Amino acid sequence: MTVRDRSIQELRERLAERFSEGEIQETLEYLEHMGYLDDLRFAANFVQYRNRQRPSGNFLLRFELRNKGIKESYIDQVLNTDEVEYELALNLARHRLSNSGDVDGMVRVRRLYALLERRGFPSNVARRVVGELLDRDLENDYN
Repeated sequence: MTVRDRSIQELRERLAERFSEGEIQETLEYLEHMGYLDDLRFAANFVQYRNRQRPSGNFLLRFELRNKGIKESYIDQVLNTDEVEYELALNLARHRLSNSGDVDGMVRVRRLYALLERRGFPSNVARRVVGELLDRDLENDYN
């Protein structure tokens, strides 16, 4: 556990490769009691890390945390606010724009929008960010 925090489910799956269910359950209970395992703390750290290293929208964060066995109530507590999610999308798009070189306007729009969607940002946030950065009305450009 020194490499990184793990969720209870992740640790259970790793231990299942070598130990019996009884030993695993006893170990997990002990680690929780001692404060070494805490899914809420894990989820909060996961979101903070992703915000710094690979900004993602709440949709993708929720998906990843569910896959790690985190309870919905914990996920709801640690997800980014709408304002933070918007700022993350804006900063990510700005960074990508600065590295995009000389690309045609509509190609740039499609690429930025696709990036934000892949990273789990809602379409309304992606539209707002792309529209703001490229000074475009995406509703009129596509219709």
